[in-house]
Amino acid sequence: MVVQPVDSTAGEPLTGQVAPHRTVTLSFRLPGKIVERSVSVGSAVHAGQVVARLDEVGATQTLQAATADVEAAKADLIQMEALRKRAVALLPVQAISRNEYDDVIRRYHTAQSTLQSAQARMRIAQEGVEHTQLTADSDGIITDRLAEVGEVVAAGQPVLRMAQSGERDIQFDIPASLVRATGLMGRTFSVCLDAEPRLCTTANLYELAPDADPLTRTYRAKALLQSPPVDMTLGSVVVGRMTLTDRREIRLPPSALTAQDGKPAVWVVAADTSTVALRQIEIASYTATDVLVSSGLNAGDRVVTAGVQALYPNQKVTLLNDADVRP
Repeated sequence: MVVQPVDSTAGEPLTGQVAPHRTVTLSFRLPGKIVERSVSVGSAVHAGQVVARLDEVGATQTLQAATADVEAAKADLIQMEALRKRAVALLPVQAISRNEYDDVIRRYHTAQSTLQSAQARMRIAQEGVEHTQLTADSDGIITDRLAEVGEVVAAGQPVLRMAQSGERDIQFDIPASLVRATGLMGRTFSVCLDAEPRLCTTANLYELAPDADPLTRTYRAKALLQSPPVDMTLGSVVVGRMTLTDRREIRLPPSALTAQDGKPAVWVVAADTSTVALRQIEIASYTATDVLVSSGLNAGDRVVTAGVQALYPNQKVTLLNDADVRP
């Protein structure tokens, strides 16, 4: 056959797993002891739903103390308001001194500030009581439980992990040979459910790890699913195929392969002498019907595809008619 590189159309098979596009870690804003957890792994939650509670005794007592301070500050302000009005009326007739008037006005403004401060502390205490309840900010599914009832947690310590509803990703590992392809980011490729190959959609590659995994030497990638079917639930195994139209490949039938020094080789026919010579090649991959060659052959080379076991170097062969040569 005459070697003719063609555009790669088979694509690279990629096996991955459906994952949430956005994951949120839920945590309390206050430290405390967890007394209730109303959801578990796999539970569907809605925005505003209470998923856990802290012991609110301390927060409630703080609110009661702050409320009492507000009431006391209001009483002081009412009393100072009456004194202020009296001082304003007595100053023009010189019934009180200027120093006494200034002292009353100062105490009045202090009472106003004290009330504002007490009201601010009461609002903070009210928020503290509200923060003893952990609520979901959006719809989603609980994917991990990080704290149990009875455990004392710090402020900001993760308690639950939630996958937000809506967009979904596939996470998979890309071989180094595919990473070297140009224009990989943003590429769209087809994805099908492994358990049901008829359920397919497309995905858009938007994230690629800069470093290879030290064990597998592959690169972790994420792609956003476009209108995924309902059956593509979180954790489902999917198979994608990325077609690289900018890559050319050489395909040979398996019958053309032989070996030289333990490495794959083929018999190449010299055009001027019609003699054969062994040439080592590098194989990229195998398919059910062909062998994909990555290097060692050039366009126009004539490769023997039958009877390779009977040939020896510099043996002269007779070519078939051009019409019989496999293109």
